[in-house]
Amino acid sequence: MTGKLSPEGEVIAAYGAAMVAEFQVLINCLEESDVLPPKQFIGALGVYTEMVKGRKGDVSDMTLAVLNDIRAATQD
Repeated sequence: MTGKLSPEGEVIAAYGAAMVAEFQVLINCLEESDVLPPKQFIGALGVYTEMVKGRKGDVSDMTLAVLNDIRAATQD
């Protein structure tokens, strides 16, 4: 992305980055504790994201972007 974000955009971007980081930590802890099988969360999130995309008008582009960011960040 190029250009400068507005102050509101910077806050939204920082919030999104923090939320993605929180999910990464949570998933890593659950997988290391054998509470969550490896890659199970990613698969479930993918199914949920596709289900949400099918809802007409109920989901914002921001929500889909956050879901995609979480999925991409946790695939490692």
